[in-house]
Amino acid sequence: MRPPKQFEFRASFFDLDEGLDTLHESVERLRRATGRGAEDRELMLFETALGEIGSNVLTHGRPAGSTRPIEYALRLAGGTVVASLTDSGPPVHEHLAREMPHHESEDGRGLAMARSLLDDLGYERDGDVNRWRLVKRL
Repeated sequence: MRPPKQFEFRASFFDLDEGLDTLHESVERLRRATGRGAEDRELMLFETALGEIGSNVLTHGRPAGSTRPIEYALRLAGGTVVASLTDSGPPVHEHLAREMPHHESEDGRGLAMARSLLDDLGYERDGDVNRWRLVKRL
């Protein structure tokens, strides 16, 4: 049996623990569906970047009192995996161009690291919603 060339996963979540578990479970499902092993470097790099961006979205993407969940989709088509995350947090434009902080700094590494691990990291502000797009060729 040949692994599928396409895969799709969707979820909505409200908190950090639930969300991170869901993100990692989705990558594990993708791994199983495509027959890729745990040692698959490109998928590991993608999962690391997804964890970084996902934890930022889950931490900052739901303002106090918000009833909107974080929306998540993961798909594989044509050898490229794409994740999208949508949240209702504040805009983050000023953080996107940041370089990797000094080695002694404990904050600000996630976006810079994700940019280096992915083929494309997209962000747009659409009204009062943030839309993130993570792309990695496998």
